Amino acid sequence: EPLFRSRDRKESRERKKKKELSLYGILLLFLLLIMLFLSTRVHEINVIGNEQYTKEELVNMILPKDLDYNSLYAFVEDRIKPHRSLPFIEKYELHWKSPFSLEIIVYEKNMVGYVEYMSSNLYFDGDGVVVESTQKKLPGIPKITGLSFSKVSLYKALPVENKAIFQDILNLSSALRQEKIECDHIDYSASSTATLYIGEIKVLLGDHEDMEQKLMSLKDILPALAGRKGTLDLSKYRGRKEKEAYVFKEEK
Repeated sequence: EPLFRSRDRKESRERKKKKELSLYGILLLFLLLIMLFLSTRVHEINVIGNEQYTKEELVNMILPKDLDYNSLYAFVEDRIKPHRSLPFIEKYELHWKSPFSLEIIVYEKNMVGYVEYMSSNLYFDGDGVVVESTQKKLPGIPKITGLSFSKVSLYKALPVENKAIFQDILNLSSALRQEKIECDHIDYSASSTATLYIGEIKVLLGDHEDMEQKLMSLKDILPALAGRKGTLDLSKYRGRKEKEAYVFKEEK
């Protein structure tokens, strides 16, 4: 009987030892996994949807700290914390292609123009709502003049009498982008006729009638006016078949 007890005690010690070794093995594996995750860093980043910012600018704003490039930390932070608020950006999403590769999809605010107000540039969308106030000048978004307003509030529509003017601005800005015409400045008269300023060329567009045809012709005309200064009158333009479709008055 003592022999059996001795054998039982020995087997019990061996089982205990194996159990301890298994626990140590699991703990070691767990620690190795943690070390692996902590040492895994993002090496490749692709950005989609950006126009107002370069890839480098966006990456620096979204991942400003060195720790943000740690895959595990960035993944967890993206899931539990709200995203950073960025100027001109509606929202952004992080999509993981692998622990080493990240894709950032950016959704920019829809801005059709800006007005100058108290030393700031107020950018507004197609409904006239002011979405950003900054001293920065964004490429591709024209300055709008001729709008009368007094008090202005961020995230509220510009208080102008003629609300329909915003639809005109939206249509014109969209058409200019479609025709790939870079316009610095659009001025609206009291009767809502538009004048474009493209470099040293002043373009009288008149009312919105035949606007698509006017801009298509403007795109064809502009290369011939490169390096010149003057006024191009398209306000009476009513189709390409007319002999006097437009008039250009050059200035010295």
